[in-house]
Amino acid sequence: MDVRKIFREISQKLSSDFRSSEEIKHSGSKGSFRENALKDFLQNGRLPKRYAIGSGEIVGPNSDISKQSDLIIYDALEGIPLLYSETVQVFPIDCVYGIVEVKSKLSKNKLMESLENIKSVKELSPALLQKKEMPIPFGAIFAYSLSSNSLKSLVANLRDWESKVSPALWPNLIAILGEGIIYHTNNENDECIHAHEITNCTSPIYIAYQNDALFHFYSSLLDLCSGLRLSTVKILKYLDLPKKIGQYFVSHNTRFLRLEDGSFDTKAVYRLNIHFIEKIVTWCKKAGPITERKMLSRVFGQIPVGTKKESLEEALYFYNPDDLPGMEAKDFNDIFFNNNKGRINTKIPMCVPLNFILVNNEVYYFPQSYVTDNDIEIIPGKKFDDL
Repeated sequence: MDVRKIFREISQKLSSDFRSSEEIKHSGSKGSFRENALKDFLQNGRLPKRYAIGSGEIVGPNSDISKQSDLIIYDALEGIPLLYSETVQVFPIDCVYGIVEVKSKLSKNKLMESLENIKSVKELSPALLQKKEMPIPFGAIFAYSLSSNSLKSLVANLRDWESKVSPALWPNLIAILGEGIIYHTNNENDECIHAHEITNCTSPIYIAYQNDALFHFYSSLLDLCSGLRLSTVKILKYLDLPKKIGQYFVSHNTRFLRLEDGSFDTKAVYRLNIHFIEKIVTWCKKAGPITERKMLSRVFGQIPVGTKKESLEEALYFYNPDDLPGMEAKDFNDIFFNNNKGRINTKIPMCVPLNFILVNNEVYYFPQSYVTDNDIEIIPGKKFDDL
């Protein structure tokens, strides 16, 4: 069997179909045609069953959303799309291997557009945002033809773009059907297509494979997919993704209600504003972290029943600049009273009730006594019934 001949014939078929699509006048239909042609080629038994292909947007761990991606290769066995329909698809970053941007003619402008799309996906990776040991999704570009340019000029354009961008956000592979492949090499002229291989010490080059470009694109794509080990998607965390407030990514900050005359105002839902968040973070960073054991003992006078033992030594921050008393300070009858509206209040500011938020993936506890009307803001569009 002549594998080279098989792929050359497939390449010719894709090129022929692309030329036929030039007769399609509607740009959206033409774009769908070129994307579906490559998608059909890959899905027709050429990608292992673990890999599925969709299109749309990708959601990161901080509620950030990527630009629209032409082809998204995701985990078909354990991946869970957050939204999947014929027209709208949204995937959590955890189940995404990478994306392929598909272009009719790869002009300089289309190259820049594709690079920015790839950058928007890679920026979502927890490996970059939270310094975690997790894979960075790959980004590839596939074009049916060149514009009024060359592989050499595309490499020059790519070098210029990469000079202003971190290597972690560079593309892994660029292929032009019937022309060649662009990838990175190191000082030993090794082919570098995986994220951990692409560094400031690598630079892009091109090889004019011509009719064999499709085969080299396909084999490299398989390498990129098989080189990534994704973590299990924890869908629960997507119910309360962090939101960017000022310079911070904050979660568990969407369920505050305001008291009016001793009763909850059910007309709006609130969150802590940037002023209060900055006040908490600044004081806590100066005071330093403490263990959960110490915080619980300080607030309740003992470790509450049901507390997981494995969490007691975990570090957290506890905002209490006025050293408010905990529940062991006085007899309950001296410090609690019923306001006759079904709500128990305290006669003096105390460490209870206790709340917490996550800021940049760190836990900050704070007594409710510190929160005033000036520290909260309405969450637009969120209602009491949404809680």
